[in-house]
Amino acid sequence: MYKISFVIPVFNRLKYTQECLDILSKQKTTSFFTKNEISIIVTDDGSTDGTKEWIAANHPDVIVLQGTGNLWYSGSLNMGIRYALDKLNCDFIMVWENDIFPMEGYFDLIQPILEKWDGKTVICSKLYYRNQPNKIFGMGGTFDTRTGVKSLIGLAEIDNEEYEKTMEVDWFLGQGVLIHKDILKKVGLFDEVNFPQYHADVDYGLRAMKGGYKNMVYPELKLLNDTETTGISHIKNKTMKQFIDSMISIRSNYNIKKDIKFYQIHTTHFAAYGNLSYKYITYIGGYIKWKILGMLGIKRKE
Repeated sequence: MYKISFVIPVFNRLKYTQECLDILSKQKTTSFFTKNEISIIVTDDGSTDGTKEWIAANHPDVIVLQGTGNLWYSGSLNMGIRYALDKLNCDFIMVWENDIFPMEGYFDLIQPILEKWDGKTVICSKLYYRNQPNKIFGMGGTFDTRTGVKSLIGLAEIDNEEYEKTMEVDWFLGQGVLIHKDILKKVGLFDEVNFPQYHADVDYGLRAMKGGYKNMVYPELKLLNDTETTGISHIKNKTMKQFIDSMISIRSNYNIKKDIKFYQIHTTHFAAYGNLSYKYITYIGGYIKWKILGMLGIKRKE
């Protein structure tokens, strides 16, 4: 038996937290919940939608930690992880999010994997699009430190035999990830200074790999991911202000300052910056293209 804490960072979006906690509460008869000592920690980073009050009224067994409103993803995770390790003496942290949904059998399938844990593995899940549950969102990814090329394995592919094999990856998607306390002690926590939001899971996976650990994706651990809730860079038909914000906002995957910092930390050759330049040339060029087409009456589909 292990002591395991789910750590769920939230900021508003109460309906997702409600669904998430209601689903987890229904898993208590699964082997994962019956064979381990499970706790659930929600780090509420300044929500104004009644998150704290709803959890207290409906799931009083859930531990709610209050953030300052400036923790972002990594800081929220770290607050929950510290509490789980220091106050609850947990063996494993389950990195979770309120907009993912386990497919049937998830928590019975993860238990035999946990029982065979080798002491060197980060246990990772396979993600699908919630609105297209036969289409893969990702199985973690690869990163070439010399060229700077980062890929998300299986992205937008219809599920097939190729993706039904246990796979070692360079980095993982930060949903449904079991990390042992010894790994956290050696690798450290998530980098809330350099990567408060985006790149945090990629950075951690690469650091774990450099530390001698394996990031293993198990295809039977299937989660549905609600990609409609992601940040500012996913907005189509952006205004000029939204486009500029997408280049500087912490909520954006196109935050150029964070991208440069990521390349500084994880690449080994100056040639990698050519790939980074291509990313922004393509992004800026695409924006200009659709602005021109918009003036001609042709709009991008939402």
